[in-house]
Amino acid sequence: MNARRRAGFFTFGTSFFLVAPNFLLIAALVLTPAVSAQSTGSCDVPAVNDPSNGYRISVEPVEDSWWDNVEDPSLDLDTDLFTDFTVDNDTATAIGMRLVPGHMYTFCISIASNQDDPPLNPNSDIYLMTEPNWDRYKMYYGMRDDPYFFEAFDQLPVEWRDMDDWLPFRDVHAYEGVTYQEFSVAIDSSGAGFFGGGDVLYYLVIDGWNNRRHTNTDAPGGDVDVEILIDVEDRLNIPKFTATLLVGSLPLACIIVPLIIHSRYMSNGKEGDNVEGSREVPYLDDERSDARDYEE
Repeated sequence: MNARRRAGFFTFGTSFFLVAPNFLLIAALVLTPAVSAQSTGSCDVPAVNDPSNGYRISVEPVEDSWWDNVEDPSLDLDTDLFTDFTVDNDTATAIGMRLVPGHMYTFCISIASNQDDPPLNPNSDIYLMTEPNWDRYKMYYGMRDDPYFFEAFDQLPVEWRDMDDWLPFRDVHAYEGVTYQEFSVAIDSSGAGFFGGGDVLYYLVIDGWNNRRHTNTDAPGGDVDVEILIDVEDRLNIPKFTATLLVGSLPLACIIVPLIIHSRYMSNGKEGDNVEGSREVPYLDDERSDARDYEE
């Protein structure tokens, strides 16, 4: 009986440790705040910036000028922040940031007409992109008056254009023809790859020119004032291996648990078989004695 109890406890413990991670992962997903590409709340950002916030963002114009000595932000964006600037007509301005895992970032962007040079249409385009895409964006802006460059680009197959064209972050963070926009984003990893790195910069671009996207808005015809609020909140970051654990644990449990139960059942049967030794069956022994007596 004790052997059966030990076998039952062993089987139950093995099954529990194989299945329990799935329930823990589901509970973590339920309790984690949902992150969507479109936020309906308002940014709860104080009116006064932290003194170190100047090292957390960089304001960069789209024009490459030798006198622009803009340094990349040296600190991670881990606290609330606000900034404002003016985007000239037919240009663009971006703020560079170091977005890191473990935080949820909510952006609230307001665009208004500049009083000194009011635009005909104050709507603008807003894009969130990584540093390589920002570099391509600036290159396209600098070559926008060169028709031969874009004619050669249009000759490329559609499947290859993404290698040379700029794209918004995750292909969804593009908000065009707006005067106010809210959205949230969370970074899942540091971006490290086969060639090292992981120190990825992100750029929030306020676009005031007619770029090559077919859904974008034309140049507003004047300057626009931009105010950006960034609400930073702590967020539970689930480790990467949980996806493998979730996918692989259930099929693995369906294979291992029956094998364990079967092996324990067979071992219990062997332990209960106490054979003292071989002996003759009495009936056969009697039949053999009767045969000898008959022969005699």
